Amino acid sequence: MKRWIFTWSVLACATAWAATPAVRPLEDYQIILDRKPFGTPPETPPEPERVIPVGESFAASLQLSGIYELEDGNLRVAITDRKDNSYFTLVLGGGSERGIELLDVDYEQEKAVLQKDGQAVELSMNDVAGSEVIPASEIQERKKQAEERRLSYAERRRLRMLERQKPVEVPKPIYTGEALEKHLQEYQMEILRGGSLPPLPVQLTPENDAKLVEEGVLPPVDEEGYEWLPDDAGAEEYYEE
Repeated sequence: MKRWIFTWSVLACATAWAATPAVRPLEDYQIILDRKPFGTPPETPPEPERVIPVGESFAASLQLSGIYELEDGNLRVAITDRKDNSYFTLVLGGGSERGIELLDVDYEQEKAVLQKDGQAVELSMNDVAGSEVIPASEIQERKKQAEERRLSYAERRRLRMLERQKPVEVPKPIYTGEALEKHLQEYQMEILRGGSLPPLPVQLTPENDAKLVEEGVLPPVDEEGYEWLPDDAGAEEYYEE
């Protein structure tokens, strides 16, 4: 009796196993998955990048004190450390000081970007509260902008050097020779007629001198060049030849 029961159980299990369908690979269902029968799954928004405040950065005690343009057209900034009232300078494209590099300078906006250990901070000379830490995702873009601005400074430096190399053009005189002498004579006569300006160190020709005497601008003179004087203290007439 036990043998019959065991045999029957084995047959039942074999029949159940034969009725169970084989498991199909995932690739067979890929065409269905590509059609997205259940719709597009919602996208998980990326977590916002945390930007630390300036007070927690390496520049917490730093202040942008000045921006200077060098003779070669490059820029230099002055930094004051309020913690110990110390002072140091950085040059654009130069080395580091205290592990800090000058990443970018905006001369017009009076701002500078400092970088240390992968962290970048923009300092404003006009408003200390306007300083900010630049997010890590924007540092590369700031470096690109800094390079473009540096090229513009280099171009301005090149144009300045070309301007200095141009020969100085001396303006040509308006009057020369006889024309100059005639102009000075006429101008001297106008000054003497006006009486408000000191005369030029120009000797009038006898003709122009006589003309001014005739006009009453100059007193008459004798043959030796002395002014004619009255014959006595109360005389009102001059001697005549």
